[in-house]
Amino acid sequence: MKKLLLPFITVLIIGAVVGIVTLHHAPAATPTTTAKKAQVPRRVAPITAAAVAKDPKLKYSCIIYYAVKHLKIQRWQEVSDFKLGWQVEIYHEASQSKYLVWPDKNIKTNAKALQPNWFTIKKGQVTYDSFGVHTFKKDMTATISLTTIIKQIQQDHATKTVRNMRPNLVVKEHARVDD
Repeated sequence: MKKLLLPFITVLIIGAVVGIVTLHHAPAATPTTTAKKAQVPRRVAPITAAAVAKDPKLKYSCIIYYAVKHLKIQRWQEVSDFKLGWQVEIYHEASQSKYLVWPDKNIKTNAKALQPNWFTIKKGQVTYDSFGVHTFKKDMTATISLTTIIKQIQQDHATKTVRNMRPNLVVKEHARVDD
């Protein structure tokens, strides 16, 4: 029995040593063999004045983005939830249109108790307006050119963010009422 056991143990030891040496010297897996193919990020079309002129929802998204991120009128922060989205109601008046901005693309009429923020657009200038809540002061306003808004979005590298706002934006137009 001892004669059989000694060669058997020797073979086991040699096998273990060869196995360890083989594993130790095996080439390591390279990143290309183990990792999935790297995804190339999709290029997002830049926001330009021409693109904004053709796409009203893109224009409103730019205007809202600027208000939330750069405007110094505090009440515009009420529409800063990018997940809830926005509802823009357009009222066409004799001299110009007024764009009311409500938080939440799914807001219902009964939730529209407080006067919203709004803006107007005239000759490439956006005038933001905000009603002062619990105050007798005048509305707070700021006027910014669409060109400045677009440049700021480019500086912020926020093209993708602004373009992704469009699906979360609902537009409701109201017919013009003549006096």
